[in-house]
Amino acid sequence: MTNQKEYHIKTYSVSRFLTSMLIINTSLLILMTEYLPKVNNEIITALQIIAIIIISFKISNRIGSAKVKVIFTNEAIYHIWVRRYFLSWERDIKIPWDIVDNYLFEEERTFDSFTINLTNKTRYKIYRPIILTIKDDFKKLVSEFPILSNEYRSINSSDSDVIKIEEGESFYASKHFKWLFYFLSLGFLILLLTKIFDPNSEISWSAIGIIGSGIFFYATMITGQKKNNK
Repeated sequence: MTNQKEYHIKTYSVSRFLTSMLIINTSLLILMTEYLPKVNNEIITALQIIAIIIISFKISNRIGSAKVKVIFTNEAIYHIWVRRYFLSWERDIKIPWDIVDNYLFEEERTFDSFTINLTNKTRYKIYRPIILTIKDDFKKLVSEFPILSNEYRSINSSDSDVIKIEEGESFYASKHFKWLFYFLSLGFLILLLTKIFDPNSEISWSAIGIIGSGIFFYATMITGQKKNNK
């Protein structure tokens, strides 16, 4: 019998986090420009903007985050809320091992995620912002799940030919994303050549640099998925 495993994790709602950031940032900027005394000092103005960003980030971090306890037992995965999202009343979750299809860990530019896909076409997902250093059991869960999930599944199955829980296909490895990537790369190449042959073009080098860095990032994601699938 496999021992019960318990993980304490701080998870995020991307929509709550980004929406609150947008609303709070906009509100504070309006307050600063409309109701606070105008300052003709660029340094003070920059410090005010930095303060607004920090304040909105702190508040959004609280609104968009929750604390959960994920427990592996012989029967199921249990998701127990330790602290729910702001103004949220979600119930605890129970996921029997026999409906687990596959799992997937994905690294994004702003958020990493760990997903457990289920046979009923739903999924269980945990988000983690990459700009924060969070001390919890997220990495431990990601690293231990591939082995433990199959150990727990084998306990609950009398069939000698148990279907193994394996890593799923990332969106970055799909044909749809590859075609989108090729289309974006072609657009980037056209913009770059336009700027090279027409230096007076309205396209700025900074914009080309930002787009190029995005293309490079997603190229590394596709390459990484190819290596993982070998």
